[in-house]
Amino acid sequence: MQPTVPENRSDTRLSRLEQLMISAPRKDLSDSTYAVLFLLPAMLILAVVIFYPLLQVLYTSVYDTHLMLPDEQKFIGLRNFTRLFTADPIFITAVLNTLIFTAASVVGGFAMGFVMALLLNEHLPFRHILRGIALIPWVVPGVIVALLTLYMFNGEVGLINYTLKTLGLIDQFIPWFGSTAYALPAIIVANIWNQTPFYMLMLLAGLQTRPEDLMEAAKIDGAGMWARFRYVTLPHLKGIIMIVTALMVIWNFNNFDLIWTTTQGGPVNATMVLSVYTYRQAFLSFRLGYASAIAVLWLAGLVAFLYFYIKAMEGEKNAQL
Repeated sequence: MQPTVPENRSDTRLSRLEQLMISAPRKDLSDSTYAVLFLLPAMLILAVVIFYPLLQVLYTSVYDTHLMLPDEQKFIGLRNFTRLFTADPIFITAVLNTLIFTAASVVGGFAMGFVMALLLNEHLPFRHILRGIALIPWVVPGVIVALLTLYMFNGEVGLINYTLKTLGLIDQFIPWFGSTAYALPAIIVANIWNQTPFYMLMLLAGLQTRPEDLMEAAKIDGAGMWARFRYVTLPHLKGIIMIVTALMVIWNFNNFDLIWTTTQGGPVNATMVLSVYTYRQAFLSFRLGYASAIAVLWLAGLVAFLYFYIKAMEGEKNAQL
């Protein structure tokens, strides 16, 4: 008989450990627990970065707080809010300018972006190069866009004035940023130029996923180009259009760098918007409580817009069902 070889002690310990782990009762975490654990770091970051400043702004809005004397703040209730509507005409001007700036920028940028997306979706020569060139205004930093705007709309050596006069559209150079009538339109044109590539990119992505079999079926049924656009392309892009316009309304409502770098709200508050007016009140006039009240109303307006916008989207979806 051959002598038995003793088992390796480490193997014996490992096998016993495995047996204990198998025999031990397992307590698996539920899916909701896992979800909470994974979301906890993100929620902590959001609490520090968003929720705490938001609560601080709400708190400060009912106090008379000077930025240089934060320890001497005094509770005044809703007096900041009532003053905005009763004794501050610049606030009303800022609201109107913000609405005009946002509406014109979204409508103009969307229209131009849609046209560019439709053109670049066709089988044009060098269309990939053209798509890359069309994205240049979007990737340029906001401050650079503002400096280019100052040069292009310069009242003496600007390219816009030179082009308009060469075409015979104007008799003399226009002081764009020195005129209360032309300053805001000039900034809107520059903003549309900067944001058009974003609309083009999003809509072009939607056109790339358009079902071509429906387009071919529409052609076979005798549908013209306008009919195919109305009954095939637009319904397919409706979801993208709703999302893109909502995002751009929010971004334009909060636009600051372009206006501050070019006019800082002037001349004579002709380009004063809520973002610039809030900044002026908080960091130039040091009226932190008053600026917080403006920010609260600003936020309330955006929340109201999103509420009705989402309701409209849900109504469209239910109507289709």
